[in-house]
Amino acid sequence: MSNTKANNYLQGIADNDYGVLQQIYQESLPEVIKYVQRNSGTLDDAKDIFQEGILVIYKKIKKNELVLTTSFHVYLFAVCKRIWLKKIKRKGKKEVTMDTIEAYSIEESFEDDLIKSRKWALYNRMFLKLTEECQKVLKMAFNGMSGKEIALNMGYTEEYVKRKKYKCRISLTNMIKKDPEYHHLIEAN
Repeated sequence: MSNTKANNYLQGIADNDYGVLQQIYQESLPEVIKYVQRNSGTLDDAKDIFQEGILVIYKKIKKNELVLTTSFHVYLFAVCKRIWLKKIKRKGKKEVTMDTIEAYSIEESFEDDLIKSRKWALYNRMFLKLTEECQKVLKMAFNGMSGKEIALNMGYTEEYVKRKKYKCRISLTNMIKKDPEYHHLIEAN
């Protein structure tokens, strides 16, 4: 992300600009939701954590204490993770070890986690663009069903399932590779 875009986000937060805040929510909230839900939280917890993260950044901006050494979204994600780790430790829902905290204190791990999350979001978006038949066949295959089991379930021959699974995977791969987000993610790695 360019410094200009990061500066626009920071200025938008400082000015409480609804449009900028909306854009930040759209781009960053899904990753925070996934993280919180994977770690003993609910959707409401994730939204609360996200708002607290924005507030932390707002306060740092106002005190002139914010220096970004990574992209804005990675920084926001890191702030939200730290807030959530503290909350779950206080609630006693999950033991937070020093290993866990150290793993999230290194900015590269946040960036890697964010990139993985964005790759997964891209994959899911493209998967939903497949035909219903392709989605069913691939879901069954991904869940460990054999070609024979898929054929029985779908009323096809095993040979048809084999061809269909191959064609659906190729179609999914091609859609992912054609998406502009894919090229951004490849460059980020």
